[in-house]
Amino acid sequence: MSRSALALPSPRPRRRGWARALWLLLALMGLAAVAMATVLVLAAVYNELPPTLNVTVDGEPVFLAGLGLGELLLGGLAVCLALLVTMVVVPMALLFGLGVPLLLAALAVVAALVLGAVALATLGSPLIVLVLLLWWLLRPARRAAPTAPLAASGAPPVPRVGENTDNATPLA
Repeated sequence: MSRSALALPSPRPRRRGWARALWLLLALMGLAAVAMATVLVLAAVYNELPPTLNVTVDGEPVFLAGLGLGELLLGGLAVCLALLVTMVVVPMALLFGLGVPLLLAALAVVAALVLGAVALATLGSPLIVLVLLLWWLLRPARRAAPTAPLAASGAPPVPRVGENTDNATPLA
């Protein structure tokens, strides 16, 4: 088997450094949130939480030591949902809150430049036409390239596609 017959897989495009850093930060934040939720649930299941540990929700204290397993799992799911909202919704809100207005401002600048170029072309069109006419009149004439007859060049004529020649194969 020849080396050219081997099909090597194409290499994956390399990610840039900042993209890798953001993915690593995202993974670490998720891992930390899952670890904290797991430790909280396991500590509550084994009643290792002090009885004075509480969380205030809407101004009402919730004592974590008195919660059951289902309530703690539901709280862990709420922590994961809050993490998801923080990691997805907040960047999307920033993207649409800052990115779209900046894109619209850039489009407005481009539109103003295009309109300015159209206005300058319209105002300067008589001058442009005059300069173009002068250039056509004053430029040197093109010389025609000498063409040699095919027989005088000594090279055999090139067959056209589909033309039958003496050395043509049936598949050509």
